[in-house]
Amino acid sequence: MTKSFQMGYRKISLLLCFFFFAIGCTKKKCEEVIDQVYVYPIEAAKGKSSEERTEMFKIPEQTLHCLSTVALIKSCISYPEMRLMWTMSDLQSGFDKVYAMCNGFDELWGRGDKVQSLIYLYKQLDFNRDWQSYTDLENGMYIDNIIRHELIIAQYEILIDLTAREKIELFQLALDNQKKKYEFAHQIWGIAGMMTTCAILSRIMYLDKYKPLIEEYTNNELMVLNVAYILILDSDVVNKTMSLSEDYSKILKNK
Repeated sequence: MTKSFQMGYRKISLLLCFFFFAIGCTKKKCEEVIDQVYVYPIEAAKGKSSEERTEMFKIPEQTLHCLSTVALIKSCISYPEMRLMWTMSDLQSGFDKVYAMCNGFDELWGRGDKVQSLIYLYKQLDFNRDWQSYTDLENGMYIDNIIRHELIIAQYEILIDLTAREKIELFQLALDNQKKKYEFAHQIWGIAGMMTTCAILSRIMYLDKYKPLIEEYTNNELMVLNVAYILILDSDVVNKTMSLSEDYSKILKNK
């Protein structure tokens, strides 16, 4: 009798657990996908402490799960504290700091269409714009926006999920964009503006264990800074990354 009661109790417990789990999942379902960028309460956060601002800028869970992936990416890029990526000694540490504050990134990492959506948005960025037609402030903001896109793409959570086709497409796109940056390196981009593009290229080669890149990484501390920390201290690293990328691009296309 006791054993029978215990077995019945366990079955009921399991059924109840499943029932409440199902209810929880139902609550998370979206009645409608949100295609608009999340509007952060920037005005309301003025004068608040850093901790209070961080809490206020968290995207509500129900909204977070219902944002389309494109809207989610744009919401991460427009995160009010994203500017803090520039406050650390290197861009990877800067991103890590922002990542710890913004709850949008973990949601993004879990999206099955994150890579396609990031590439789609990356393609929309104009690297050939008439820079002379804009003020220095406007150009600076535009460059910062591009770097934010590339910094997200350069994260290993994105790069390890690339399919073979996506890798070829992204690698060539980043290489083409790097060439455009290099053309205006002195007038517009500087070394800082090329770090994220070089990071995408070098990290893909690093993950693929491309021997010439691995050798450079092993013997050149400056290349380690480029790959591991998204930090370039010498223009020779830019030149080397571009040279290796040209060769690896041909290999990728012939695979």
